[in-house]
Amino acid sequence: MKYFKNYKSCIVALSGGIDSAAVLKLAVDEMGADNVAAATCINSHVFNYEIKNAELIANTLGVKWYTFTSTPSEEFFENVADKCYYCKKSVIAEIFKIAEKYGYQAVCDGSNKDDLDDYRPGMKILNEYGVFSPLLEAEMGKKDAETIAGKICNAEIFFNTESCAATRIKTGRITEARLEKIEKIEDKLRYNYPGIRVRDYGETAKIEFKIIKHLTRLDREIIENVVRKFFENVEFGDS
Repeated sequence: MKYFKNYKSCIVALSGGIDSAAVLKLAVDEMGADNVAAATCINSHVFNYEIKNAELIANTLGVKWYTFTSTPSEEFFENVADKCYYCKKSVIAEIFKIAEKYGYQAVCDGSNKDDLDDYRPGMKILNEYGVFSPLLEAEMGKKDAETIAGKICNAEIFFNTESCAATRIKTGRITEARLEKIEKIEDKLRYNYPGIRVRDYGETAKIEFKIIKHLTRLDREIIENVVRKFFENVEFGDS
C-alpha cells in the first residue's frame, strides 16, 4: 500500500512520540530518506526527553531534522479550553515555513483514527492548513502506529504516551515556571511510573496515570516525596 502516492517529498511534524515516528518511518520506506525531513517544536511546553527522542528517531532513519520555536497567541497562555488549537496553529505555521524554504511538497503529522474519539481542538488546524495525515487517511489507529514505530531499531528510543506539559496546567495562566515545575517532577518519576500525569491546580497537584495503575503505600510515599518539593498539597486520582 502506498501512503504518499501524491507526493515526492514531505516533512513530518515529529513530536518524539509513536504516531509521528510511525509516519516518518512510512515516509522513509516509501520515498527514501533524502526526500523526507522531520521538524520538532522545542518550546517550553514540549518535554525535553521527547525532543531528544525526536532527534534519535530522525538520526536513526537518516533524515534531516529541523528544530524550531513557535509563538502561540495569547489564548494559549490564558489557558482557554481550546488552547491546543492556538498552540498547534503556531506550530504548523512554522513547519509550513520550513517546508516552503526547503522545497518539501507536503507537511505530514501523526493523527490517526483513534484521535477522532477524543476532544482534540488542535485537529481543526489540519484542514485549515492542508496537513496530510497518512495514518488517518489509511484508517489506521494507535495499535498500527505502535507496530510501525516498533520497526525503528534504536534501543535508546523511549516511546511514551504523552500530551504536552501545557495540558497538565488545569487552572490559571500557563507560565514558563509552571511548565518547568511539571517537567522536573515527571522527569524524576516517569521511568519508574510510566504514564504518570502531574496536574497543576495551583497549590495542589493531582497525580493521575494514563493507564490505571495500582499503587502500593510505598509507591505513594515515593511520589509524594517528589511532588511535595514543588506543591503544598498532593492528591491521587484517575486520568
